[in-house]
Amino acid sequence: MPFSAFLLATADGPPSDPTSYIAIGWIIVAIAGLVGMANQGMDLWRKTFPTKSPPDHETYATKAELAKLELGHKEEMRRIEDRFEQWMTQQAAQHRESMDKTEEAIEKFSEWQLAIERALGHVETKADLGLQKRAK
Repeated sequence: MPFSAFLLATADGPPSDPTSYIAIGWIIVAIAGLVGMANQGMDLWRKTFPTKSPPDHETYATKAELAKLELGHKEEMRRIEDRFEQWMTQQAAQHRESMDKTEEAIEKFSEWQLAIERALGHVETKADLGLQKRAK
């Protein structure tokens, strides 16, 4: 007779007194076996039917969320365009003011240049008259 058959033949059945230490040990072993079997079953279930990580609701947006984001984007673009338009208006005003000041400075410089040319013309005319008198 094989050894395992011998062990089965000599093994006693469950104890008749449920309050004995042997009965309590068998209950603990049975509960541990059930927990281990449930754990293995859950692992098999997870491997057979894996869950998506991250879930779709964390990855993709709904149509309502997308519409809300588009509306926010349009409002932000409108705000940026308004600020840019204000900035361009301000820059145009500053440019016009700078050009007016530059034109005024050029005009004053032209008047000064004309005055210098007139003064030099008078000096030259007097010098020419002096040279003509000497030459005679």
